[in-house]
Amino acid sequence: MRKLPEEWEVVRLGEIVNIYDKQRIPLDSEFRLTIKGNIPYCGATGVIDYINDYIFDGEYLLIAEDGGNFGRFEKTAYMMKGKFWANNHVHILRGRDDISDNNFLMYFMNFQDISCYISGSTREKLNQELLKSIIITLPPLPEQRKIAEILETADKAIEKTDAIIEKYRRIKQGLMQDLLTKGIDEKGQIRSEETHKFKDSPLGRLPEEWEVVRLGEIATVKKDKKMPSRKLPYIGLENIESNTGKLLDIIDASTIKGIASVFNSGDVLFGKLRPNLKKFHYAKMEGFCSTEILVIMPIKSSLMDTIFLYLIIQSPAFLNLAEAKVYGTKMPRTSWDILERFIFPLPPLPEQHRIASVLSQIDEVIEKEERYKEKLERIKQGLMQDLLTGEVRVNHLIKET
Repeated sequence: MRKLPEEWEVVRLGEIVNIYDKQRIPLDSEFRLTIKGNIPYCGATGVIDYINDYIFDGEYLLIAEDGGNFGRFEKTAYMMKGKFWANNHVHILRGRDDISDNNFLMYFMNFQDISCYISGSTREKLNQELLKSIIITLPPLPEQRKIAEILETADKAIEKTDAIIEKYRRIKQGLMQDLLTKGIDEKGQIRSEETHKFKDSPLGRLPEEWEVVRLGEIATVKKDKKMPSRKLPYIGLENIESNTGKLLDIIDASTIKGIASVFNSGDVLFGKLRPNLKKFHYAKMEGFCSTEILVIMPIKSSLMDTIFLYLIIQSPAFLNLAEAKVYGTKMPRTSWDILERFIFPLPPLPEQHRIASVLSQIDEVIEKEERYKEKLERIKQGLMQDLLTGEVRVNHLIKET
């Protein structure tokens, strides 16, 4: 163990906090429907509902009891300020005013790997006695507050970036609604019936040049499956983020045992298992993927742009069909036989290119902000490592009172 600064103490969490677990009252989801409001109802990992009553009022530290995350740099603890209700899956604590700072304790708990304090074989649980026994390396109170202030600044930068990402995702969704039904002309303007010719169709009013087609008429599913034998990327359903198309990670396909589907750059991947999870991805490389993922491609590149196909696959209408038409109860799946019947409006190829270009530019902005967020998170983790171990001190930043 690294040698601590002389002023720091090694204590047990139970020595420096007050615990209010006896005040918790769980409410089932049916009852919560009868008392809807704007007061947070809290569980192991955060706010899970809003109701019209509260138990707690003030600043409290909440730490998962069960159903939470207990590893290093995971969200084991979170803060609540003001009025809220809490169930029995989360511990309710408050630092003692003269000894410990709530925000410092939150960052310390989220920095540490506390899995060694967890009991239970079927459901991991951090019971109250084990919670009290967690070892804390505690700086003097002014230093705790300064450390928390620095880490809070990093959190605010991450939250600001998150807000930018969500803003552009909303812009993209709004544009998709317009572009996939009205299109964009040669001047880059969204079509309207005031300036362009429209016609009646089974899907409503559409630009005159557009057609209504069935997905299976212009796209197909690749059936190429084989044992991975080269060091190419492998994508499983768990590697795709829900509803964004973002790859969370990839693994070496040569480590996979069993048959996998083959995909190439420009193919569109869609998860047929539990389609409600909305797992889709546009491949920018060749590789292998789970056989629970459909590999979709245009039948003719002269009829359909691959990025436009990707936009259709992530459109709300397509996702709703995929979710509604499933078979199997424990492991619900959709199939190409169902999805290929999807009906949608198809613009001429040049207009598909224009639509794809506009929305791809927004995707590029989102990806740039996501990379920046990842950088900020790495910086924050580095700060936590330095500040919460005493390796870097902040005494010179503390104003004397």
